[in-house]
Parts: sequence; C-alpha cells; structure tokens
Amino acid sequence: MIVPREIRQGGPSELEILWADGHQSRYFVPDLRRACRCAHCVDEWSGRPNLDPESISDDVRPTRLEPVGRYAIQIDWTDGHSSGIYTYEHLRQLCGCASCKQPRV
Repeated sequence: MIVPREIRQGGPSELEILWADGHQSRYFVPDLRRACRCAHCVDEWSGRPNLDPESISDDVRPTRLEPVGRYAIQIDWTDGHSSGIYTYEHLRQLCGCASCKQPRV
C-alpha cells in the first residue's frame, strides 16, 4: 500500500509528500486542484472531465488537508471547492519527477 510518511507545504504554491518507501513528490498545488476527480469535476458515468482546467487560477491554494481513513486526503481550496478526495495512489500517479515518468518494465 502506498502511504505518505509526511505531507507538508513546500512553499506558497508547492505541496511535498515524503512517502513511506522514501520517495519524495513535489506538486504545484494548482495542478492538484485541476486533477480533482470528484463528481463535480469528473462525470461519474462517462469519466469525462467537467472541470475546465483554464478556470482554475494559478493562485489557488489549499486551506485545509484532512486525512480520509488510511487511503486518501481531502483538500479544501481557496476557490471554495472542498469535495475532492485524493487517494494516495492517485497522488503517487500524479508525481511528475523523472523516476516516476520512466516507463515501468
């Protein structure tokens, strides 16, 4: 199971996660907001995005991070959005570092 050891603000627009396996991920927080997969942002039946990524300002910031069980976090955002749950698996998939972008063999 993919679990974080630590989640912290890395700067005004960066969230850092240190994973239990020692990997460190850094996220540009507006990109996390744009990656929300809640029913408001993604159609539940078709899987098509409802959210226009261009509608999310680069100034959006998390106001609260709340654990959801042992599998996810819920993030409240400065744009008023608060229904998204980010599973740890999804967050790890969103990691954009060079080693995570490498194809798995």
